[in-house]
Formats: sequence, structure tokens, C-alpha cells
Amino acid sequence: MNYIIAVICTLVAWFVGLLIDANIHLGDPQGFTCLRVLLPILAMGLCILRSINEGKK
Repeated sequence: MNYIIAVICTLVAWFVGLLIDANIHLGDPQGFTCLRVLLPILAMGLCILRSINEGKK
């Protein structure tokens, strides 16, 4: 079950980052801030940390 939650959170974070990158106009059409990469990495990292903490309890 934790895998499904991690995948869904990562996909949602990627989509949110994509929307933010598309709507911030900083002159670079490829997305200057690369939030579509950063947010999924952070989401997956948080899911992994949560899973590790649940395993220690």
C-alpha cells in the first residue's frame, strides 16, 4: 500500500510542478525553475522517510 501512495504522491507532485513551470514566465520555455523535477524528488524522499519511521516503531 505504501508503494501506491508513493507513486500517486510523486505523480501529483510532477503534475503540480509542470503546471507551475508552465505558468512562470522567466524567459526560458523549458522551465527555468525545474519544479517538475524537484517536487517529485522531494515527494518521493518524504514517502521514503515516512516508511522508514513507520518501520522503526
